[in-house]
Amino acid sequence: MPKAAAHFDALLKVALDEAWDRLPPKLQATIRKTTLAERILKSAAEGERDRERLREAALRDLAA
Repeated sequence: MPKAAAHFDALLKVALDEAWDRLPPKLQATIRKTTLAERILKSAAEGERDRERLREAALRDLAA
């Protein structure tokens, strides 16, 4: 895997882990981690490359 692709994969994983960690336990019990991953991938497919904005895209519109 090229270095840039490996870096991008790591960026996506960190954004996902951070988004998951920010969810309160009640939401972690009701939402699938793949839902957050899909939101991150959608944002990345639209061109987003900033880790914080990817994380926030995953969390947007979730009831706290």
